[in-house]
Amino acid sequence: MTQEDAVLAVKFYQKEVQNQFATDQAGRPIMYMADYVRIEIPGNMLSIIDTVANDEHKKRFPIQWAQYQNEKTADGDVQGTLLRDWSLLTTAQAAEMRHYKFYTVEQVANASDAQISALGMLAGMAPFSFRDKARAYLDQAKDSSVVMAQAEELRRRDQEIQDLKDQMQRLIAATERKPGRPRKEATED
Repeated sequence: MTQEDAVLAVKFYQKEVQNQFATDQAGRPIMYMADYVRIEIPGNMLSIIDTVANDEHKKRFPIQWAQYQNEKTADGDVQGTLLRDWSLLTTAQAAEMRHYKFYTVEQVANASDAQISALGMLAGMAPFSFRDKARAYLDQAKDSSVVMAQAEELRRRDQEIQDLKDQMQRLIAATERKPGRPRKEATED
């Protein structure tokens, strides 16, 4: 770390990022956790860098990276529909679920009987009913993703047809005009 880097305020952290491809495929928000870095010059609020952490950041700030790695929990590799984005749960209930290491709807839907029964009435309903609702939500989202994909395909086809119609109109208009100068009309003297 250089002398200039020593005065910087550097913090590595995790941020939820949407996986757009998986979201489009599933028909519901699919998130993953990414490592970010925030670099600030103390006393200068206009020079703040907040971006995805890359290998250069990790090498440039090894002490901060090591501290972050030591504090980082195992929940950083979760991917799916976050419980806080599921309308069935309140924000407080989703926070309580994080305490039990449930972060996504997929984790709830795939939980074993022993895992789900440990929740008790935490979600405001019987745990097995809660798991069934998570499974139903995922099934419904999968079905709606097919419909959304079909609708997008139809929209693309409609646009392509309209583009072809416009092109045909331009070609017809171009062929209706005859090449050369227009004829002079005879005038009576």
